[in-house]
Amino acid sequence: MKTIEVSDKELNYLLIALRNQEQILAREEDETMEDALADLLIVQALINKLTAVKALPEAP
Repeated sequence: MKTIEVSDKELNYLLIALRNQEQILAREEDETMEDALADLLIVQALINKLTAVKALPEAP
């Protein structure tokens, strides 16, 4: 597994962008529903992971 360092500001930006993308995907038309659903699940998984990372205490 690889790790990266991100600031709180960058993490917040990523979460906002992912939540915006989540809303867009949730509104997708029925004709692309299967692809949109797969993308939505990926975005939601990323949101959950980043939210969990944000809740972790900072390393000393």
